Amino acid sequence: NEEVNINKGHVIYSDSEWALTSISQLQFWSGNTFNVANHYNGKIKTILSVDISGWHSPGLNGKIADECSLEEIRDEVWAQLKKSLNVGGKTVLRDEQIEFWFIDRDICETGTVPKTKNKEPLLVNHTNSWTLRPSAHTFIPNLFLASDYVKTFTDLATMEGANEAARRAVNSIIDVSGAKADLCKLWNLHEPDFLAPFRLHDEKRYHKGLPWKNEFSGIETMMSEIKAKMHKV
Repeated sequence: NEEVNINKGHVIYSDSEWALTSISQLQFWSGNTFNVANHYNGKIKTILSVDISGWHSPGLNGKIADECSLEEIRDEVWAQLKKSLNVGGKTVLRDEQIEFWFIDRDICETGTVPKTKNKEPLLVNHTNSWTLRPSAHTFIPNLFLASDYVKTFTDLATMEGANEAARRAVNSIIDVSGAKADLCKLWNLHEPDFLAPFRLHDEKRYHKGLPWKNEFSGIETMMSEIKAKMHKV
């Protein structure tokens, strides 16, 4: 119920137990198109969206998220946010600021242990699953798909992948309909050059039929040398 300006864009709480990230929503919504005062009880000044990345890491309460009720998840997330933001004698978040809270409906309580279950788990690409994924334009002439599981240059379950899939779907609709409209732009995913040794290492293991391992024989030394050269530059 107060205007809280943490940062323009995403915030990563690298010191948080549940690897939290957050973003303030209203900075992207123009008052001309969306006036939050016309919604809920009229007292909302800030909408803070938070992601829990470390769902299976112990929190300040000693529990992983699966072991917590929805109310316990709310309390733990708020406690971790306060721990990260209320520092140096500055108080950014206070309990009385909370006017309303909401957890995605896909996170539901089970009544057993674990206490919560995710009904829509994140898609994580598996080896050799590319052929199983659909294109934006399917074999059904008027069916188009725009989601993170569609075949794209991004090739990863991310918002960027879903966005590219949407652009591909739009292009397909334009082609099929014959509409006089410009096509959406598509581009290859940019991969930083300094990660090339890791990609090469993975590719060699893959072609040998070996499983992925978090072991980089000689790569760590190579990366240290690269970092040293970058530092000198």
